[in-house]
Amino acid sequence: MVTTDDIKPSYWRGDLFWQIAALAGPLMLQNLSQTFLGVIDTYFVSRIGTDALAAVGLGGVLYFAVTMLFRSVANSAVVFVGRAFGEQAYAKIGDDIWRCLNMVGWLSLGVVLLPAFFGWLMHFVVPAEAPQVRLLSTAYLQIRVLEIPLVMFSAVVWGFMVGRGDSRTPMALAWITVLLNILLDWMLVLGNWGAPALGVAGAAYATVMSNGVNALLSAYILWRRPSRLAFGTGRARLASWAELRGVLRIGLPMGIGDFLEIASFSAFFALMARLGTGVAAANQIALQYMSISFTLGVGINMATSSLVAQYLGAKQPDEAEKVGYRACLLAMICMGLIGLGYLVAPEALMGIFSDEPRVVDAGVTILTLMAFYQIFDAVGIVLAGALNGAGDTTFTMLVRSILSWGMFIPLVWVLINYANVDVLGAWMGALAYLGSITIIYFFRFRSGRWKTIELT
Repeated sequence: MVTTDDIKPSYWRGDLFWQIAALAGPLMLQNLSQTFLGVIDTYFVSRIGTDALAAVGLGGVLYFAVTMLFRSVANSAVVFVGRAFGEQAYAKIGDDIWRCLNMVGWLSLGVVLLPAFFGWLMHFVVPAEAPQVRLLSTAYLQIRVLEIPLVMFSAVVWGFMVGRGDSRTPMALAWITVLLNILLDWMLVLGNWGAPALGVAGAAYATVMSNGVNALLSAYILWRRPSRLAFGTGRARLASWAELRGVLRIGLPMGIGDFLEIASFSAFFALMARLGTGVAAANQIALQYMSISFTLGVGINMATSSLVAQYLGAKQPDEAEKVGYRACLLAMICMGLIGLGYLVAPEALMGIFSDEPRVVDAGVTILTLMAFYQIFDAVGIVLAGALNGAGDTTFTMLVRSILSWGMFIPLVWVLINYANVDVLGAWMGALAYLGSITIIYFFRFRSGRWKTIELT
């Protein structure tokens, strides 16, 4: 029999800084695995041809943006579970999980419309001069749609684990998914071990199947006997509209905010391409390096969300506030060290991917600029997690939506089309946006208004 003493948040007894680090470390590795999934598909598809590579690259970006609308709603489970776990109302965790699973069921009905949507969208995104890319990217997206319900289910179980302070299990599941995806890509993209060589479609099927295994393992974790006894996860029930509305009130703003911000950066990269192919190539290379520091920051963001929710549930808002500031310090250290590498050896980093002077010069400018911004950006990433963990998701959504499309993209468009700026000027527009968000989040967090938010 599982007792309360077996599951209470005993790690609270440690120093806050190390609580955050212990929870964030595996989450960083988990996020790294997600980046690696895209690299795997790109590698195997590159063996087929340029059209296939372009199709998967474009399809992957569009899929990621759209799926965030769905996945972020499911990820909101971490807020509800964290509150209940901190309150030590363990039986309530099962009810919260089933509310989120009910929402996943309803959202899955909307997924059936996405294949037609992607088919329509490709006619606008891909020029008529590239019919093969349009055909392949459409097929890729229409297959990947199948995994969205699976990803949402796994995201709810992720919230069940991370909301209770378990980040190691999600990390292990993520890397199992990566290893399985490598094997399936090798089989289905290239046609090994007697499997058909499906090309781009094979890459999509491989990812769907890998996420299917992840969902099965997640289901086992959620409904195994200890979880059922301790948290009531086996008590299946239909949620009322009032209960579903509570999930939407927290989760939907997270999804909308993520989608609009990702879309704004996609528009930014498209605008940057107007500065020339050299700048576009440099931008792509620099982004690969910046994704490393961003992955670290997002891991700490996730850990902060969980711990803030737990301490608010335990009626310890002052400790929750300390979590926010300690997490900022940890993120500043981690991202600052990565940024130091951008500053010390930008030419060497760019030289790994290209020896063209215009590409290297533009990339050095971007990396040097981002090196000075890493510490500042760390604060914004972490405080976003703190506010979301408290349930202040509508505020963060409004800030991101208004600034991304009301300031960021219009500013960069004007700079490129009328001010005739170079790559430095264009990125200054991006930094103005990120800096504004960080300042607003800081003052919102300092106000303490998030401490009084009720989830139901």
